[in-house]
Amino acid sequence: MTAKSRKKILVTGGNSGIGFALCRQLVLEHGCHVFLGSRSRQRGEEAVASIRALIPAQHSGSVELTEVDVGEDASVLSAANAVREALGTDGQLYGLVNNAGIGLAASVAAEEVLNTNLYGVKRMCDAFVTEGLVSDRVVNVGSGSGPGYVHRCPQPTQRALCKTPADWKAIEAMIAISADGMTGLHSEADVNGAYGLSKAMLALYTMLFAEEMPNILSSCVSPGWIATKLVAGSGATKKPEEGTLSIRHCLFESLSGSGWYYGSDCVRSPLHFMRNPGEPAYDGVVDDVIGL
Repeated sequence: MTAKSRKKILVTGGNSGIGFALCRQLVLEHGCHVFLGSRSRQRGEEAVASIRALIPAQHSGSVELTEVDVGEDASVLSAANAVREALGTDGQLYGLVNNAGIGLAASVAAEEVLNTNLYGVKRMCDAFVTEGLVSDRVVNVGSGSGPGYVHRCPQPTQRALCKTPADWKAIEAMIAISADGMTGLHSEADVNGAYGLSKAMLALYTMLFAEEMPNILSSCVSPGWIATKLVAGSGATKKPEEGTLSIRHCLFESLSGSGWYYGSDCVRSPLHFMRNPGEPAYDGVVDDVIGL
């Protein structure tokens, strides 16, 4: 495999947890060139060095650091320019994995959670995909907390949160609805301080983005309940390496649709309730299940 023919993939939040496990697997098992995205240069350099130390001689896989804070416009634009320069005549990234996320902690402000988990993904897609730096696939790392949030909303709201929004302004409008406690920021439907809301809206954004960019195969996935710093103390026991299965499926396998949400077992799943691994695939019909 030549350097030019290798798949090049950018992973945000690549210095720890699921992101780091994914970067390592993409390099060592799939022979990709990985742009390991990290907000911290030091932690990113350490992660890159630890992966490089594992690469056998003559192996096609490789990794380099991309310093990026998805919560900051300037940082994302700077990262896009750096990646564009690194790609040079090789052209484009094969895929973008929006993995960076925060929020399952009472000390994190709701606005900060949304800024990273939702707006951060949009920043990355605007700077990299819309500008032509990605050729094939986008995978947004969601969570079962998204469907969990939607399921706690009233039925009319559930229906709205399962249909492709008209535009980005429609998503922002849903976030703003909170005074009646039905949905949106500070809603009683979210038991995790905007984390569930951010992941529910991420799934909506994935559907919208799939319509806006039909030449890119876009997916939102749940990695499962994985033991990372994000869920420390929750009782999660699965290793980060087990949380990459659905991400890699949506990166490399043949998919039947774009904009879909997948469970940790790589099966299409609903947005309005949590489908357990091993249960039948979701058929995309909302009204029959919600009863509207």
